[in-house]
Amino acid sequence: MGALMIMGILRRLRLLGWAALCIGALTEAAHAQMVNGSQLVKDNGAVFGVSTTPQFTVQEVKADVVANVLWPGDKPSFTFRVTNTSDKAIDAPGRLDVIQYGTRGRAGDIWRPNLFKIADCGGAPVDVKLAAGETREVTVTPAIPETFGGYALMLDLGAAGRAFAASVVRSLPASSERVEAPANSLDIPWPRDINEQSIGLFKRLGVKAARMEVGYVPTTSPNFAKQYQDLKDRLQLMQDNNITVMLTVGAAPGLTPIPLDHLRLFLDADDVMYGTKGDYAWLPSSDPDFQLWCTKVASEFGFPKGPVNALELWNEPWEGISISGWGADSIRYREMYTRMAAGVEDARKTGARVRVGGACSSSNALDKFFADGKDTFLPHLDFVSIHYQPLAGVPALIPAWRDRKSPYGPVQVWDTESWMANSEDRLALLAASMRAQGQQRTNGIWRGNVFENANLKDSAGAPLHIVQAWPPAAAVAAVQTFLGQRPFDKILFPNGLPWVFVFDGLPKDNHPNPEDGTIVVGGDLGGLYDRNQLLFRTVHGQEDVSALHPAAPEPPPLLNGTMAIADPRGEFQLFDFCGNPAPHQPGSFTVPLNALGYFLRTDGTPGSFTRLTAALKSARILGYEPVEIIAHDLTAPIATHPKLRLKITNILNRTIAGSLQVKLGDLTVAAPPSLRLAANETREVLLDISGTESPSNAYPMTTTFNAGPDGSATHDETLHVNYLPRRTVQIDGKLDDWTGVPPQILTGGGIAASLTEKAWLPFQKFDETAASGQTAGYLAYDDRYFYFAAKIADTTPYDGNIRFAQRNDDEYFYPAVSYADKAKTTPLTWPAGVRRFSYRKNPALPSGSGTDNVQIAFNVIDENKKSWAVSPRGTMPGFIAYWDTDYEYALNAVAPAYGGGTEVWRLFAPGVPRKHFYPRQPKSRIDGGPVDAAKLSMTREGNTRIVELALPWSEIPLVRKRVDAHQTIKFTFRVNDNGAPSYELATGRSVSKINFLAFHNDWMTHWANEVEFGAGK
Repeated sequence: MGALMIMGILRRLRLLGWAALCIGALTEAAHAQMVNGSQLVKDNGAVFGVSTTPQFTVQEVKADVVANVLWPGDKPSFTFRVTNTSDKAIDAPGRLDVIQYGTRGRAGDIWRPNLFKIADCGGAPVDVKLAAGETREVTVTPAIPETFGGYALMLDLGAAGRAFAASVVRSLPASSERVEAPANSLDIPWPRDINEQSIGLFKRLGVKAARMEVGYVPTTSPNFAKQYQDLKDRLQLMQDNNITVMLTVGAAPGLTPIPLDHLRLFLDADDVMYGTKGDYAWLPSSDPDFQLWCTKVASEFGFPKGPVNALELWNEPWEGISISGWGADSIRYREMYTRMAAGVEDARKTGARVRVGGACSSSNALDKFFADGKDTFLPHLDFVSIHYQPLAGVPALIPAWRDRKSPYGPVQVWDTESWMANSEDRLALLAASMRAQGQQRTNGIWRGNVFENANLKDSAGAPLHIVQAWPPAAAVAAVQTFLGQRPFDKILFPNGLPWVFVFDGLPKDNHPNPEDGTIVVGGDLGGLYDRNQLLFRTVHGQEDVSALHPAAPEPPPLLNGTMAIADPRGEFQLFDFCGNPAPHQPGSFTVPLNALGYFLRTDGTPGSFTRLTAALKSARILGYEPVEIIAHDLTAPIATHPKLRLKITNILNRTIAGSLQVKLGDLTVAAPPSLRLAANETREVLLDISGTESPSNAYPMTTTFNAGPDGSATHDETLHVNYLPRRTVQIDGKLDDWTGVPPQILTGGGIAASLTEKAWLPFQKFDETAASGQTAGYLAYDDRYFYFAAKIADTTPYDGNIRFAQRNDDEYFYPAVSYADKAKTTPLTWPAGVRRFSYRKNPALPSGSGTDNVQIAFNVIDENKKSWAVSPRGTMPGFIAYWDTDYEYALNAVAPAYGGGTEVWRLFAPGVPRKHFYPRQPKSRIDGGPVDAAKLSMTREGNTRIVELALPWSEIPLVRKRVDAHQTIKFTFRVNDNGAPSYELATGRSVSKINFLAFHNDWMTHWANEVEFGAGK
């Protein structure tokens, strides 16, 4: 059945084409809300043949298996409450039909998967006799197939109609041992839905970690005893089901003393509150008691005595505004965090093993804890929680965090909310790739796509809890079974495809157990992540794209690739994403290569895992274009006959040979050589060129590599001459001095908001339909300055920013008196002697996103000498976001209300902490700030902005060093607009990929700073 399930699902996916497979560009994914399984079933009634107006209702009220999760061999009975809703009697032989069904990822929407039918699986007879309006309970024992996955139980009463009755899942059985720091987690439901059934589902699936929010209630409050007992009861239920709990601590509205005794919303110019999101941070006078509360909770419920293994301060405590009631300054967060850490430290003296951490993103952790350039908080940061940072788990790259010495080890990366795989077909590959990013804990699926609880009453009126298990629950169990606590080892093909993630085995009897390892194989990560974030992003499957989807905007994820693996001993095992085995005869077997994930294991024979790894290395891989082609821009004028530099990578694990054909605009390109490339070899090809320069500095290139039986690959890209002539420029708002300098043209649709940005601020709208503009950039230098200019099409005038060097930080926070209503009937007075820490409006940041400014950035330090690691252990450079920019500056116009003129702001440089320069953010000894020695002109002529900059070499000495040594530099710039999308130089270039660290702000989409420039002598 397992093999049939794999082939059946693949067949359906192939028929639906590429859109059914691809979650799509995650930058367009987060507008939709989460969609629970019950809503999917309701919206897809036709899949199950549900009647539009059945004459009855049906509700599951009992099952002799916990949470509708069946293990192998389980043959449960179900009891249903059936009510005749018509005015006529129902007396008909009915059936409880069993339908195997599933969900799969959907293009452009990570929240709402598609639901589809897999097979009819028979049923059981049900005789129902109901008078008009009568309710009865019937018990049925249907035959549920042993294949792992989801099954719908449909009650069919003939002429009376057909209705959905229940959803069950058959899954792999779970282990029962306790784990202190589990690697896979799932969110606890709301308190009203916490019961033996909903929490029992965690145990049935083997999920041993959960995040649970709890409000701090002062121990002196008359409500404390009841609130504490409620917490105790919930935690006892977790303990009984072997679930460790990370408590996310926030305020308890109405029970925690807060300034004004009111949620502090944003204020308008008249100091009147508006909006719905605000600040619940409590008064500092409660901090000593909060420390005692943390000690009490961690001592009484801390692991191993209890289930609590971590305390986190607040959910998504962003600066300015957030979805979870945080709107205070970073100083307030540091004060409260210090108290939490001290409380936990006291509890540790009693034997509790409880971690402290939080921030919910790496950039927020850097801003909150390390903006001062000191490691004061490092001993008290056991983990950084992150939300929606796809391929951007950068805490694994920071040496001080990664190498921290502590009883709790390095600073761990806990992904506590990245619900990007809300269907069973996505979870295996997402979990494996997240763990490879250096994450010690993952949470890749929304609980509502795994299960839902219903609170009912039995016939006597007593509470009754029924849980529906949705198909992705089977994939959750498979991830827990096959990955679980196994440590990630490596990516097997660091310079090629497919994606093969290797996990070491778990120790047995305190001894290494290599045969217990697991390997996850995925043909294409483009079904999970924005393809432009990926290494080998331009390599596609050799599919006829037009046949799959004539209007496809880009090639699909790989659909029909294969990996044939020799297995002469018959010791290897292949499982699908739900854990179903695919039996095969000794000799060989084939792993499908597509956007799904598959598990590989062995039968445990000594040496079998080593043989499996070797077999994968030598497997026959089919379906991909054979090479990746990366084209570098020219770095000298055409008249000097620069070399065209191509980087060709054989992505296959076997030697290939082929011919190369290159066309570069109207230029003459020397005949390229034939190439023979070893397995996964990268070769740089230099080709002589000649001809006449293009005034637009645009040279359309087409390069084709034909490897004969191994296929071909064609790459199209417009190349440019990237060159800094030596000349002196007057910074006067005129572009006369730039005549003859090769322009760098930016055009296109702009850069959309990232998944991270949308997920963090789901209540804000992002305009992605604004008209696109066009920019021409220019670079030059002399002995004193680096020069930059830009001519920008802009139809939306902008007065300018504040002068950040003179920013009054206090004006972003609450005044002494504010009002809750426009009539100003009751003044709300901030407590005397307490810093007014609540934001009244969003902070202005010097990076300038959403304003008319320009950012420039240099990449000049060798990757192995940068302050962060190049990549997480076991992976390769570029696998996740990486440190590429060494110097970054924002070029801002200053509004007349703030004195007018311009300001150059140093955002980043060697020694400067990575930060966003929020109001009241602690300063560092070496820091960003205004560059007074720079010269900047920003003018406007009609619908054209003109920007000219002279940046002294003293600001960028390492750039000057490379220029003086006649070495290339890497440079990029970003054009922001107050009424249109932003543009970046590196967008779409084959040398680049999406990299959130190329510019500020970290949570926005940026393209890696990898475009090279030469310099004239």
